[in-house]
Amino acid sequence: MDYHKLLFIGPVGAGKTSAIRSICDDHENIETEAKASDVTGRRKPTTTVAMDYGCLTLSDDEAVQLYGTPGQARFKFMWDMLATNIAADCAGIVFLVDNTRNYPMRDLKYYAQEFAELISRKPVIVGVTRSDLRDTPTLLEYENTLEEMGINARVRFIDARKASSVLPVVEELLQDKVRFNEWAELAKRAIANDAELEEEWVPVDASSYEIQDYRGEEVVMKDSIVDDVMNFKGVKGAALTDDMGDVVTSSIESGEVNDFVGFVSGVVKVFEEVSDLGKVQSVSLRSAKEDNITVFLNDSEQVLGIQSSNRVSFRALKQQVDDLLQWG
Repeated sequence: MDYHKLLFIGPVGAGKTSAIRSICDDHENIETEAKASDVTGRRKPTTTVAMDYGCLTLSDDEAVQLYGTPGQARFKFMWDMLATNIAADCAGIVFLVDNTRNYPMRDLKYYAQEFAELISRKPVIVGVTRSDLRDTPTLLEYENTLEEMGINARVRFIDARKASSVLPVVEELLQDKVRFNEWAELAKRAIANDAELEEEWVPVDASSYEIQDYRGEEVVMKDSIVDDVMNFKGVKGAALTDDMGDVVTSSIESGEVNDFVGFVSGVVKVFEEVSDLGKVQSVSLRSAKEDNITVFLNDSEQVLGIQSSNRVSFRALKQQVDDLLQWG
């Protein structure tokens, strides 16, 4: 049996697990999902914590192994393992992006950078999901951004739940690498299977979240982020400052801590100017006995300061803030 590999990458909730499940053979998929928490859980009840795997049999002597990366950055070690070892010899990459995220272009650039080495030597198709819920950014905008990044990739709107939508992407990546030539027959079966599954689909309940208009690439923190952050486990207070370092809203009781959050924004600007480390995105002060203070900075020079228990992981906190900005 000759096996060909495809690697599915992209942010949490983009549809990697669904896409693999839609086209793999019955009982030939392995999913390592756990209950999602906080903002992620509003849109996706579970999240992949290791990897997804499925197998699509093409013929008696050819099959496609489908590998999916976890979407959250805290599982980055699995990205490295898949990209440099397990799927390093993949025939191509399916790069999924969720069009309803607040900043999908930032996702595109972030994951393209994280998988840059593999992308540079493999064919790539970008599959944009949930375009039925929001049609911007457009395909042309994605194509232009990829061109600016020097990435040669085709872009498609797809429905990750439907085999009839995912299968053409697989065919396009493998058409000159496999002997199999009965894709039309596979497509017919996929359409029939989709029709059966549609009867079982439960409509997405969007009442717990609102799909915002496309916001471009510049992240803007709303005043409500302070209340949202207070729902994170272990968080004791939060403060948002403007580009002048003045506190806009805060739930932190200590005036000194509020002043410190504003002070950090000014210090970071100076630090960026005199160092070669580039843009500073966060600063974390940890204590063995007292609370931790973590400060997040965005492109608009706003600062979000968070006071949390010293038992809270910085990586977990950062992931929650990232998810909140993308889906909040």
